[in-house]
Amino acid sequence: MKREELKKVISESPAEHTEIFCQKDELKLSRFAESIIHQNISQEKTSLTVVVHEKKRKGSATTTDTSPSAVRKALERALEAAKFQKPDPDFPGLPFSEEIAPELQSFSQETSNCPPEKRADGIAEVRKIGEREGFKGFGTFSTQASRYISLNSNGNFREWDTSQAFLKVLYMGGPGGGEGYAQDLQVDVNDIDVSWVAEKAAEKCAATQERKSLEPGEYTVILEPLAVCELLGYLGFIGFNGLACNEGRSFFSGKIGEKVMAESISIFDDPYDENGLPFPYDGEGMPKRPLPLVEEGVFKNYIYDHYLAAKEGRKTTGHALPPGFRSFGPMPMHLKMWPGKESREELLQKVEKGVLVTRFHYVGVIHPQQTIVTGLTRDGTFWIENGEVGHALKNLRFTQNIIEALKRVVGIGNSLGKMPFSVGAPQGPALVIDGFNFTGVSEME
Repeated sequence: MKREELKKVISESPAEHTEIFCQKDELKLSRFAESIIHQNISQEKTSLTVVVHEKKRKGSATTTDTSPSAVRKALERALEAAKFQKPDPDFPGLPFSEEIAPELQSFSQETSNCPPEKRADGIAEVRKIGEREGFKGFGTFSTQASRYISLNSNGNFREWDTSQAFLKVLYMGGPGGGEGYAQDLQVDVNDIDVSWVAEKAAEKCAATQERKSLEPGEYTVILEPLAVCELLGYLGFIGFNGLACNEGRSFFSGKIGEKVMAESISIFDDPYDENGLPFPYDGEGMPKRPLPLVEEGVFKNYIYDHYLAAKEGRKTTGHALPPGFRSFGPMPMHLKMWPGKESREELLQKVEKGVLVTRFHYVGVIHPQQTIVTGLTRDGTFWIENGEVGHALKNLRFTQNIIEALKRVVGIGNSLGKMPFSVGAPQGPALVIDGFNFTGVSEME
């Protein structure tokens, strides 16, 4: 549906306030197992949501049909739904801003137009490197292009594009049944370094042929960037979440100006960082901007969408989710932990005896307010002794308070990794942490 047609629907709406949010995703994906492509997907998905407010009663309706008649029917359904809702006395009206976000390199035409042959060539390289080592490769290579349109009856109109390319490789095999994982996430598919990903995964797989058990307990750890990104993503979801902070459900509630982590830790929400996945506007069409959340260990700012900001007499920080997800509250989508200055070798020298973790999986939240999560290590867990990586370990279960872990950081790596998460794409460096809590050993290989 063209912008003029959407604007016409808005102008014709009988509701006091009307909002439309539309998202179109084009996903192309190749999945491979035992180094052979076994599935190719090309999927186009469009979702359009109409939200109305009449006498402070809210109604919404969603459609995948963006023809003018279908959008008008969605408007009718939203109007009908609003009749059965209770009035919300805190509804502040819809937002408006004349501010334009800066030009960001958030979209690549090369990614949008990426042919299946390019993905196949990348997977062929993965196969070649795996065969050289005697390993089988598993994973996916995908590209996605997205278009967003946000407009409301206050005249706020935004339209923007993003793209991302993602390669993940898991090698398995060898005489001891090793496993090794690596990945790369970029805006431009041409920036995906297939050889680097495959070589890194192969190196891990070669090193995990014989794995030993480790008794549960607290150990000094080196968490590699993917493991840190996982914890950072969960901290964004349960900790920095604006609604949870407002309702007293977050660890950070009432703690602005307090020291909450080690002085070496600074965390920003940075939608402008072109090394991440930059994004100009939020789900209400309001401009995003970088926001410090923790500076030198001190908690600095809450995040807001328009509704929550008006409720507290503040301005939105540009963290609204699209209409269908706003019940979760405003979320940080571009978390970035500031890197340190230490190389991998320097981080290792800080560990007399400890554990190196490549990444986590099956992570779940145990206690949101205390930021306690549990999960398993995966695809490369190693014993460290006297600053050197030693034998591989069987996967370990951890149960850990994230904040307590970040209070005990004694080393920060000088480079960042990033990963896609359910909300955004956090970036993080490797960390050395004293006293990370492992609660069990997984006997599954």
